[in-house]
Amino acid sequence: MTQKLWRTAKRWVPHEWATMNEAWLRVYATLFENIELTQRDLKAHLLAKQLVGAARVIAPDGSERFIIFEPAFWEPVELTFAWLVSGYEKQKGERWYFFVRRRELDRLYAVTAASEQATAPAAQPAHDDAQPTPQRRKPGPPPNYDWQTHVMREVIKRLRAGEKFPTAPAMLQWCEDEWDWQPDIRQMQRLLRDL
Repeated sequence: MTQKLWRTAKRWVPHEWATMNEAWLRVYATLFENIELTQRDLKAHLLAKQLVGAARVIAPDGSERFIIFEPAFWEPVELTFAWLVSGYEKQKGERWYFFVRRRELDRLYAVTAASEQATAPAAQPAHDDAQPTPQRRKPGPPPNYDWQTHVMREVIKRLRAGEKFPTAPAMLQWCEDEWDWQPDIRQMQRLLRDL
């Protein structure tokens, strides 16, 4: 007999569920932006029922179903990045949107961890090799080229070199070094969040 990997649920109240993207970023911020530990801990919490995972599944015909996952669902699944969940099977044409129940997420990872990461560019890890935050220049007019593409290329280059995912302040400094200009911190945070 095969183990059932999920159960269907009634339509849920949206504010009771956080997107997988939000959950991933909250864990990531708490673990001082360590991708490997974030992947490991988030999956471990889902397997141990410390977090409840779910999905809204939209069929090609537009119908929608809500499912709550059993821990066994997460065994083959990879949580590579905030926006990437892979290793599960779906029907052709279905769109899956992953969520984590907010009640358990808030208990394990307080909102303040993600909030501070998103709003405090000077937030530094609490360890000995923390470096002082460079003083940021006031943003000026954007350059006449697509700075977002250049930043994405630099992030990819760093990840391929085995470096950890860069922070918004680090990428602002990179922009300053490259072009003597930097975008607003919120623009950079938004771009990095979308990556």
